[in-house]
Amino acid sequence: MAGNKKFYWLKLKEDFFDEKYVKALRKLPDGDALVIVYLKMQLKSLKTEGIIKYENILPSAEEELALYLDEDINIVRLTLSALINMGVVEQWENDTLYMVAMQELIGSETAVAERVRRHRTIQAEHQKALQCNTDVTNCNTEKREKRKEKKEKREENRDKTSEMFESVWALYPKKQGKSNAYKSFEKAIKDGVSVEKIKQGVEDYIQYIEKTNTQQKYIKQGSTWFNQKCWDDDYTVVENRNNFSNNVRGSATESKSAKFSEFLEDNKNTKDNTIDAEYQVI
Repeated sequence: MAGNKKFYWLKLKEDFFDEKYVKALRKLPDGDALVIVYLKMQLKSLKTEGIIKYENILPSAEEELALYLDEDINIVRLTLSALINMGVVEQWENDTLYMVAMQELIGSETAVAERVRRHRTIQAEHQKALQCNTDVTNCNTEKREKRKEKKEKREENRDKTSEMFESVWALYPKKQGKSNAYKSFEKAIKDGVSVEKIKQGVEDYIQYIEKTNTQQKYIKQGSTWFNQKCWDDDYTVVENRNNFSNNVRGSATESKSAKFSEFLEDNKNTKDNTIDAEYQVI
């Protein structure tokens, strides 16, 4: 039955031609032909697990093997002699040949076993593929989740920054250039400037405007103030500076007036004395 069919295989090593006995065969006359005979012997003896029986069809085992392999008798005889001397092949008493070196290279299995083995291999590869697909899917899902979280975080930060800006902008006295002011504010927050510092800067600027009676046209536009980072400016005002100047100017004026009065008084006295002298002369 087909189900009972048996398969055989011969596994040649990667370094087959580096084996010492193979190299020795190839150095003999017609060495390559000897190696081919040896390979044929292995293949022909697969089903019998490396045993080649002498069936007495021909006068000698060498002649029968040459017929079996369809090779020249002299080449077969030289090959057998070399292999037996090297211990690669044994020749038993009944001229049966036993392939010693190929015992680790042969194997067999029934068709059923081969189908089961192949099915298990395919199933394992399928499971591996599914696992890879699952890993890729999980990896892609994880990446999407991380991107989503980052996006939500950015939006949350933007909303928070916008809210903080509005609270500061509401205080600023000259609301011009709001869009550019927001960009400068956002950059400052990213650079680590606290909203409290900026808000305090606005309040200090407002106090400065009030104390110095700054005209509306000289008040900085919102975009300019934020762009120039004016929250770092010093808005200290020297108290009574204008009053001191006025007092100095007033004192100087009063001094000049007093001196002028004295001058007039002196001239008046001189004039009076001159008149008196004139009258005396007359």
